[in-house]
Amino acid sequence: FFFLMIRRPPRSTQSRSSAASDVYKRQVSTQSTWGQKSSEMTIGKNKRISRGKKGGKKKTIDPLSRKEWFEFRAPVPFEKRFFGKTCVTRTTGQKIASEVIKGRVVEATLADLNNNADNLAWRKIKLQIEDVQGRNCLTNFHGMDTTRDKLCQFIRKWQTMIEAWVEAKTLDGYVLRLFCTGFTTKGPNQRKRTSYARHSQVKQIRRKMMDIMTKEVTTSTITELIKKFNTESIGEQIETACKQIYPLQNVIVRKVKTLRKPKGDIGKLQELHDERNMPAILEEDEAKNLSLIHISEPTRQAEISYAVFCLKKKKNSNSLQH
Repeated sequence: FFFLMIRRPPRSTQSRSSAASDVYKRQVSTQSTWGQKSSEMTIGKNKRISRGKKGGKKKTIDPLSRKEWFEFRAPVPFEKRFFGKTCVTRTTGQKIASEVIKGRVVEATLADLNNNADNLAWRKIKLQIEDVQGRNCLTNFHGMDTTRDKLCQFIRKWQTMIEAWVEAKTLDGYVLRLFCTGFTTKGPNQRKRTSYARHSQVKQIRRKMMDIMTKEVTTSTITELIKKFNTESIGEQIETACKQIYPLQNVIVRKVKTLRKPKGDIGKLQELHDERNMPAILEEDEAKNLSLIHISEPTRQAEISYAVFCLKKKKNSNSLQH
Protein backbone atom coordinates (compact mmCIF):
# COMPACT_ATOMS: atom_id res chain seq x y z
CA PHE A 1 0.00 0.00 0.00
CA PHE A 2 1.18 3.39 -0.78
CA PHE A 3 0.19 6.34 1.42
CA LEU A 4 -0.07 9.57 -0.35
CA MET A 5 0.81 12.41 1.95
CA ILE A 6 -0.22 15.76 0.75
CA ARG A 7 1.18 18.67 2.70
CA ARG A 8 -0.89 21.80 2.97
CA PRO A 9 0.97 24.86 1.78
CA PRO A 10 1.72 27.53 4.50
CA ARG A 11 -0.35 30.68 4.71
CA SER A 12 1.07 33.81 3.43
CA THR A 13 2.04 36.68 5.71
CA GLN A 14 -0.58 38.89 4.14
CA SER A 15 -3.45 36.59 5.17
CA ARG A 16 -2.18 36.42 8.82
CA SER A 17 -1.94 40.17 9.15
CA SER A 18 -5.38 40.70 7.65
CA ALA A 19 -6.92 38.21 10.12
CA ALA A 20 -5.30 39.97 13.08
CA SER A 21 -6.47 43.34 11.88
CA ASP A 22 -10.03 42.06 11.58
CA VAL A 23 -9.97 40.81 15.21
CA TYR A 24 -8.62 44.14 16.45
CA LYS A 25 -11.31 46.06 14.57
CA ARG A 26 -14.02 43.91 16.15
CA GLN A 27 -12.64 44.57 19.69
CA VAL A 28 -12.44 48.31 19.14
CA SER A 29 -15.97 48.46 17.74
CA THR A 30 -17.41 46.48 20.69
CA GLN A 31 -15.55 48.68 23.24
CA SER A 32 -16.79 51.89 21.65
CA THR A 33 -20.37 50.72 21.48
CA TRP A 34 -20.25 49.45 25.15
CA GLY A 35 -18.85 52.78 26.34
CA GLN A 36 -21.66 54.70 24.63
CA LYS A 37 -24.34 52.47 26.14
CA SER A 38 -22.87 52.69 29.69
CA SER A 39 -22.74 56.50 29.59
CA GLU A 40 -26.34 56.66 28.43
CA MET A 41 -27.45 54.25 31.19
CA THR A 42 -25.81 56.23 34.00
CA ILE A 43 -27.42 59.46 32.86
CA GLY A 44 -30.79 57.77 32.55
CA LYS A 45 -30.65 56.10 35.99
CA ASN A 46 -29.39 58.98 38.13
CA LYS A 47 -31.66 61.84 37.16
CA ARG A 48 -30.11 64.22 39.67
CA ILE A 49 -26.91 64.52 37.58
CA SER A 50 -28.67 66.40 34.82
CA ARG A 51 -31.33 68.19 36.88
CA GLY A 52 -29.24 69.19 39.92
CA LYS A 53 -30.26 68.84 43.59
CA LYS A 54 -33.81 67.83 44.34
CA GLY A 55 -35.75 70.75 45.81
CA GLY A 56 -34.24 73.72 47.60
CA LYS A 57 -33.72 74.73 51.21
CA LYS A 58 -36.68 73.96 53.45
CA LYS A 59 -38.42 76.92 55.02
CA THR A 60 -37.81 77.17 58.75
CA ILE A 61 -41.10 77.54 60.58
CA ASP A 62 -41.20 78.60 64.20
CA PRO A 63 -42.89 75.74 66.13
CA LEU A 64 -44.47 78.17 68.60
CA SER A 65 -46.38 79.83 65.74
CA ARG A 66 -48.59 76.71 65.62
CA LYS A 67 -49.33 76.78 69.35
CA GLU A 68 -52.03 78.42 71.40
CA TRP A 69 -51.80 79.26 75.10
CA PHE A 70 -54.02 78.16 77.98
CA GLU A 71 -54.08 79.38 81.59
CA PHE A 72 -54.05 77.21 84.71
CA ARG A 73 -56.68 77.80 87.40
CA ALA A 74 -56.03 76.48 90.89
CA PRO A 75 -58.86 74.90 92.93
CA VAL A 76 -60.36 76.24 96.16
CA PRO A 77 -57.80 75.35 98.88
CA PHE A 78 -55.11 77.49 97.24
CA GLU A 79 -55.08 81.27 97.48
CA LYS A 80 -53.87 82.21 93.98
CA ARG A 81 -56.36 81.61 91.19
CA PHE A 82 -54.03 82.03 88.21
CA PHE A 83 -50.59 80.43 88.52
CA GLY A 84 -49.23 79.57 85.06
CA LYS A 85 -49.64 78.86 81.34
CA THR A 86 -49.04 76.04 78.86
CA CYS A 87 -49.03 75.79 75.07
CA VAL A 88 -50.86 73.28 72.87
CA THR A 89 -50.83 72.65 69.12
CA ARG A 90 -53.82 74.28 67.47
CA THR A 91 -56.84 72.24 66.44
CA THR A 92 -56.05 70.38 63.20
CA GLY A 93 -58.43 67.78 61.79
CA GLN A 94 -59.67 65.43 64.49
CA LYS A 95 -57.08 66.56 67.06
CA ILE A 96 -58.91 69.13 69.16
CA ALA A 97 -56.64 71.26 71.35
CA SER A 98 -59.02 71.30 74.34
CA GLU A 99 -59.24 67.49 74.34
CA VAL A 100 -55.47 67.00 73.98
CA ILE A 101 -54.72 69.15 77.02
CA LYS A 102 -57.07 67.21 79.31
CA GLY A 103 -55.28 64.83 81.65
CA ARG A 104 -52.00 66.74 81.80
CA VAL A 105 -50.37 66.89 85.21
CA VAL A 106 -48.89 70.24 86.28
CA GLU A 107 -46.32 70.54 89.05
CA ALA A 108 -45.92 73.77 91.02
CA THR A 109 -44.54 74.72 94.42
CA LEU A 110 -46.73 75.75 97.31
CA ALA A 111 -45.07 79.18 97.29
CA ASP A 112 -46.46 79.76 93.77
CA LEU A 113 -49.98 78.76 94.82
CA ASN A 114 -50.27 80.62 98.14
CA ASN A 115 -49.53 84.19 99.21
CA ASN A 116 -46.64 84.84 101.62
CA ALA A 117 -45.51 81.20 101.53
CA ASP A 118 -41.90 81.53 100.38
CA ASN A 119 -40.75 79.33 103.29
CA LEU A 120 -42.86 76.46 101.83
CA ALA A 121 -41.20 76.39 98.41
CA TRP A 122 -39.91 72.88 99.19
CA ARG A 123 -43.46 71.51 98.98
CA LYS A 124 -44.42 70.41 95.43
CA ILE A 125 -48.09 70.18 94.46
CA LYS A 126 -49.37 68.21 91.46
CA LEU A 127 -52.60 69.34 89.79
CA GLN A 128 -54.36 67.54 86.93
CA ILE A 129 -56.35 69.32 84.19
CA GLU A 130 -59.89 67.90 84.20
CA ASP A 131 -61.86 70.42 82.14
CA VAL A 132 -61.24 73.30 79.72
CA GLN A 133 -63.49 76.35 79.50
CA GLY A 134 -62.38 78.75 76.80
CA ARG A 135 -58.71 79.47 77.56
CA ASN A 136 -58.96 78.39 81.21
CA CYS A 137 -57.84 74.93 82.39
CA LEU A 138 -59.70 73.80 85.52
CA THR A 139 -57.34 71.70 87.65
CA ASN A 140 -57.85 69.37 90.60
CA PHE A 141 -55.54 67.89 93.25
CA HIS A 142 -53.46 64.97 91.96
CA GLY A 143 -50.61 64.52 94.44
CA MET A 144 -47.91 66.06 96.62
CA ASP A 145 -44.16 65.61 97.04
CA THR A 146 -41.12 67.07 98.77
CA THR A 147 -37.94 68.37 97.15
CA ARG A 148 -34.79 66.32 97.58
CA ASP A 149 -32.74 69.10 99.16
CA LYS A 150 -35.30 69.48 101.97
CA LEU A 151 -35.16 65.76 102.77
CA CYS A 152 -31.36 65.86 102.76
CA GLN A 153 -31.45 68.64 105.39
CA PHE A 154 -33.24 66.32 107.81
CA ILE A 155 -30.91 63.33 107.42
CA ARG A 156 -28.07 63.42 109.94
CA LYS A 157 -25.96 60.93 111.88
CA TRP A 158 -26.64 59.69 115.42
CA GLN A 159 -30.42 59.57 114.97
CA THR A 160 -33.08 57.11 113.75
CA MET A 161 -35.29 57.74 110.71
CA ILE A 162 -38.80 56.29 110.96
CA GLU A 163 -41.09 55.94 107.92
CA ALA A 164 -44.70 54.79 107.56
CA TRP A 165 -47.32 54.71 104.81
CA VAL A 166 -51.06 54.11 104.71
CA GLU A 167 -53.94 53.96 102.22
CA ALA A 168 -57.23 55.62 103.12
CA LYS A 169 -60.40 57.01 101.53
CA THR A 170 -61.70 60.55 102.06
CA LEU A 171 -65.33 61.48 102.66
CA ASP A 172 -65.78 62.58 99.02
CA GLY A 173 -64.38 59.35 97.50
CA TYR A 174 -60.65 60.03 96.92
CA VAL A 175 -58.37 57.04 97.68
CA LEU A 176 -54.98 58.39 98.78
CA ARG A 177 -51.66 56.84 99.79
CA LEU A 178 -49.75 58.90 102.36
CA PHE A 179 -46.05 58.57 103.23
CA CYS A 180 -44.80 59.98 106.54
CA THR A 181 -41.21 60.51 107.71
CA GLY A 182 -39.90 61.40 111.16
CA PHE A 183 -36.56 61.56 112.99
CA THR A 184 -35.63 60.97 116.61
CA THR A 185 -34.04 63.71 118.70
CA LYS A 186 -32.43 64.20 122.11
CA GLY A 187 -34.49 64.46 125.27
CA PRO A 188 -34.63 67.63 127.40
CA ASN A 189 -31.85 66.60 129.87
CA GLN A 190 -29.98 64.14 127.65
CA ARG A 191 -26.16 64.18 127.67
CA LYS A 192 -25.70 61.20 125.42
CA ARG A 193 -24.54 62.14 121.95
CA THR A 194 -26.63 59.59 120.04
CA SER A 195 -30.41 59.30 120.01
CA TYR A 196 -31.15 55.86 118.60
CA ALA A 197 -34.58 54.34 119.19
CA ARG A 198 -35.06 50.64 119.91
CA HIS A 199 -36.82 48.37 117.45
CA SER A 200 -39.85 48.04 119.75
CA GLN A 201 -40.08 51.85 120.04
CA VAL A 202 -39.84 52.23 116.25
CA LYS A 203 -42.76 49.80 115.82
CA GLN A 204 -44.88 51.74 118.33
CA ILE A 205 -44.12 55.08 116.66
CA ARG A 206 -44.90 53.65 113.21
CA ARG A 207 -48.26 52.34 114.49
CA LYS A 208 -49.09 55.79 115.90
CA MET A 209 -48.22 57.42 112.57
CA MET A 210 -50.51 55.08 110.65
CA ASP A 211 -53.41 55.56 113.08
CA ILE A 212 -53.22 59.36 112.99
CA MET A 213 -52.94 59.50 109.17
CA THR A 214 -55.91 57.18 108.61
CA LYS A 215 -58.01 59.15 111.11
CA GLU A 216 -57.24 62.50 109.44
CA VAL A 217 -57.96 61.20 105.92
CA THR A 218 -61.19 59.33 106.68
CA THR A 219 -62.75 62.23 108.64
CA SER A 220 -62.17 65.02 106.08
CA THR A 221 -62.76 65.93 102.45
CA ILE A 222 -60.01 66.54 99.91
CA THR A 223 -60.13 70.33 100.37
CA GLU A 224 -59.87 70.06 104.16
CA LEU A 225 -57.04 67.57 103.81
CA ILE A 226 -55.04 69.89 101.53
CA LYS A 227 -55.32 72.63 104.18
CA LYS A 228 -53.88 70.21 106.73
CA PHE A 229 -51.01 69.40 104.36
CA ASN A 230 -50.27 73.11 103.88
CA THR A 231 -50.16 73.83 107.63
CA GLU A 232 -48.28 70.61 108.57
CA SER A 233 -50.85 69.89 111.30
CA ILE A 234 -50.62 66.10 110.83
CA GLY A 235 -46.87 66.11 111.58
CA GLU A 236 -47.42 68.18 114.74
CA GLN A 237 -50.05 65.72 115.98
CA ILE A 238 -47.66 62.80 115.46
CA GLU A 239 -44.89 64.59 117.38
CA THR A 240 -47.11 65.28 120.38
CA ALA A 241 -48.55 61.73 120.38
CA CYS A 242 -45.10 60.07 120.26
CA LYS A 243 -43.43 62.15 123.00
CA GLN A 244 -44.12 59.48 125.60
CA ILE A 245 -42.51 56.77 123.42
CA TYR A 246 -39.50 58.73 122.10
CA PRO A 247 -39.04 62.44 121.26
CA LEU A 248 -39.33 63.20 117.54
CA GLN A 249 -38.49 66.12 115.23
CA ASN A 250 -39.05 67.08 111.57
CA VAL A 251 -42.13 64.87 111.19
CA ILE A 252 -43.77 65.61 107.81
CA VAL A 253 -46.12 63.97 105.33
CA ARG A 254 -43.44 63.45 102.72
CA LYS A 255 -45.55 62.30 99.76
CA VAL A 256 -49.19 61.86 98.73
CA LYS A 257 -50.40 59.75 95.78
CA THR A 258 -53.92 59.76 94.35
CA LEU A 259 -54.82 56.15 93.59
CA ARG A 260 -58.48 56.59 92.63
CA LYS A 261 -60.77 59.54 92.09
CA PRO A 262 -64.58 59.71 92.04
CA LYS A 263 -66.28 59.90 88.66
CA GLY A 264 -65.86 63.28 87.02
CA ASP A 265 -68.64 65.67 87.98
CA ILE A 266 -68.46 69.07 86.28
CA GLY A 267 -70.71 70.62 88.93
CA LYS A 268 -68.35 69.72 91.79
CA LEU A 269 -65.36 70.86 89.76
CA GLN A 270 -66.95 74.25 89.14
CA GLU A 271 -67.65 74.59 92.86
CA LEU A 272 -63.94 74.16 93.51
CA HIS A 273 -63.21 76.97 91.04
CA ASP A 274 -66.00 79.32 92.10
CA GLU A 275 -64.61 82.80 92.81
CA ARG A 276 -66.84 83.21 95.87
CA ASN A 277 -65.09 80.22 97.49
CA MET A 278 -61.62 81.53 96.68
CA PRO A 279 -59.72 82.81 99.76
CA ALA A 280 -57.79 85.36 97.69
CA ILE A 281 -57.58 86.36 94.03
CA LEU A 282 -54.50 87.67 92.29
CA GLU A 283 -54.67 91.44 91.84
CA GLU A 284 -53.70 93.26 88.66
CA ASP A 285 -50.61 95.01 90.12
CA GLU A 286 -49.35 91.68 91.43
CA ALA A 287 -49.75 90.14 87.98
CA LYS A 288 -47.38 92.73 86.51
CA ASN A 289 -44.55 91.53 88.79
CA LEU A 290 -44.58 88.00 87.40
CA SER A 291 -42.17 86.29 85.01
CA LEU A 292 -42.41 83.01 83.09
CA ILE A 293 -40.25 80.12 84.29
CA HIS A 294 -40.21 76.55 83.00
CA ILE A 295 -41.24 73.66 85.20
CA SER A 296 -41.31 69.96 84.44
CA GLU A 297 -44.37 67.96 83.48
CA PRO A 298 -44.76 64.22 82.93
CA THR A 299 -45.85 63.45 79.38
CA ARG A 300 -48.66 61.08 78.52
CA GLN A 301 -47.19 60.06 75.14
CA ALA A 302 -43.54 59.24 74.51
CA GLU A 303 -43.62 60.76 71.01
CA ILE A 304 -44.77 64.22 72.15
CA SER A 305 -43.06 66.51 74.62
CA TYR A 306 -44.89 69.36 76.27
CA ALA A 307 -43.63 72.61 77.74
CA VAL A 308 -45.25 73.91 80.91
CA PHE A 309 -44.63 77.32 82.34
CA CYS A 310 -45.26 78.79 85.74
CA LEU A 311 -45.36 82.39 86.96
CA LYS A 312 -42.93 83.52 89.61
CA LYS A 313 -42.43 86.90 91.27
CA LYS A 314 -39.69 89.11 89.88
CA LYS A 315 -37.06 90.58 92.19
CA ASN A 316 -37.45 94.29 92.77
CA SER A 317 -34.82 96.49 91.11
CA ASN A 318 -34.50 98.56 94.33
CA SER A 319 -33.57 95.51 96.39
CA LEU A 320 -30.97 94.49 93.81
CA GLN A 321 -29.30 97.94 93.98
CA HIS A 322 -29.02 97.75 97.77
